[in-house]
Amino acid sequence: MNEIVKGSIDLIRQLNYGLVYASLEEHKELSRTDLSRLTGLSPASITKITRELLDGGLVVTCGESSVGRGRRQTLLRINERRFQFLSMRLGRGYVDMALFDLAGHSLARHRHLFSEEERASLLPSLVRAIEGFLPKKALRLACIALCLPGQVERHSGMVKHFPFYDLRNWPLGPTLQEAFEVPVLVSGDVRTWIQAEREWGAAKNCADAVLVFVHNDIGVGMVVNGQLIESESALLGDLSHLQLEPYGQRCYCGGFGCACTLVTNQALEAQYRDLRERMQEHDLPASVNIRELCELALAGNSLCQDILHQAAGRLSRVLANLICLLNPGKLLLGGEITRADRLLFPMLHQSLASQLPADYLVRLQIESTHFYEDPTKPTSVQVHKALRDGSLLLDLLRSDKDA
Repeated sequence: MNEIVKGSIDLIRQLNYGLVYASLEEHKELSRTDLSRLTGLSPASITKITRELLDGGLVVTCGESSVGRGRRQTLLRINERRFQFLSMRLGRGYVDMALFDLAGHSLARHRHLFSEEERASLLPSLVRAIEGFLPKKALRLACIALCLPGQVERHSGMVKHFPFYDLRNWPLGPTLQEAFEVPVLVSGDVRTWIQAEREWGAAKNCADAVLVFVHNDIGVGMVVNGQLIESESALLGDLSHLQLEPYGQRCYCGGFGCACTLVTNQALEAQYRDLRERMQEHDLPASVNIRELCELALAGNSLCQDILHQAAGRLSRVLANLICLLNPGKLLLGGEITRADRLLFPMLHQSLASQLPADYLVRLQIESTHFYEDPTKPTSVQVHKALRDGSLLLDLLRSDKDA
């Protein structure tokens, strides 16, 4: 019983600190009276919390209020330069890294390309890449946030499966935490993407939205009635193994005709090579990546347009089930394939119209994600969320006391 009470008290303390931080983040400058009014916390609680935040350097004074009569009140704001955090996206053969301050301003960024030798020992190579990127002086690293296209256990930071490298039960979070001695937040990229779209992007004013990310696999993030749908299970939101063709190509999962064998980047690139050979289109390049395929389709190449048309039909079979289940106001698509959105989206609309009642399509908007060209920005949403719920905030205060 005592453990339950203690846990409840610690959680309430964490949430209260997060509530104060979130209020300052939203309103920029507030007095202690303002904070008490906005959060509903007592003046004594606000005084205690703000004193700790001031002592830890997370909050600073910034003048006095001059509204109304009586004693002038000291204004507080977040000290955006006190800490920095590292935001990363680990992709197919590369890692994008960016250093941000607490306001979300980018201070430095770099893309590291892994050599074949580095890919063979990816985790030590990643640690070395981070060490080479981080400045040696004047750095107070608050945490590391990282997303990747794979299945991730949220709280442990263990990667259950990383498709491109075929890594399983990969101790990414624990290894980085031990190497850099800061909290490490690891997430699947679709989960961070839908959070970022909900926070800052295309789904900001939409209560019901679905994001489908087509890359090395097919992931989905869902917001229903303003709430992110998530689970402890790493398998939530993975559409890669929905069967589209029962007698299709064998998948690494053991099944046949899975969506990831038909609609992902590698699948479309393989279809291009096969179709070019069968149609003897020797004027075209022998092989292309997905971006080049999209550019050729936009330029009017009929072979590439046929591949996109077939992909739209197959993808719509996956999307139709999601739309029937959730009836979202926005359907957001991410991945290199959206470079050809001018062709792809009308194809999707046409295909969906043949599979769904008209009522489902009346309010549905199909858009590209906002943050694909800046992959580190969505990852940073994890840090802002951890500050606002108080969990990272208390870690920073504890580390400052221990220093």
